[in-house]
Amino acid sequence: MSNLSAGKGTDAPILFKAGTVIFAQGKPSKYLYLVKRGEVRLIKFKGQNLSAIQLCGERDILNEVAILTNKPNELTAIAKTDVELVLVDQKDVLSVINSSPSWIPEIFETLCERLKHTQDMIEEHNLATEKDPRLVMSKDEEKKYIQALADFNSQG
Repeated sequence: MSNLSAGKGTDAPILFKAGTVIFAQGKPSKYLYLVKRGEVRLIKFKGQNLSAIQLCGERDILNEVAILTNKPNELTAIAKTDVELVLVDQKDVLSVINSSPSWIPEIFETLCERLKHTQDMIEEHNLATEKDPRLVMSKDEEKKYIQALADFNSQG
């Protein structure tokens, strides 16, 4: 994953192995991610407890709220399977939006606020795992995810 260190997005998909942290809750964002292949689990940490929020697959977009609002990630994304992602640099996304008519950024801001509110409601009422049993994590998976995030955070 050396092309990530250069800070440039790429059109070529990048492979993330199963169990790899893609982005972490509380950290600033650099990329919007387009899922080309595989599955990514979005989770939220509350202390040492995990809440599964969503399971993303082919053609899903990850990290849109953090990129569009320029706020730290509210979720952690971990590759559930080997996954190929296309990375789009935040600067490129914002450049396209800012070169649009003045009302476009306002629409994106409103959509992000609504999406965040919806995510908060899903988490608060634990609706995700009730609707999608694939989100239920075993204790072993939880331990692996906690360790993967600790390793990710220790890398800086």
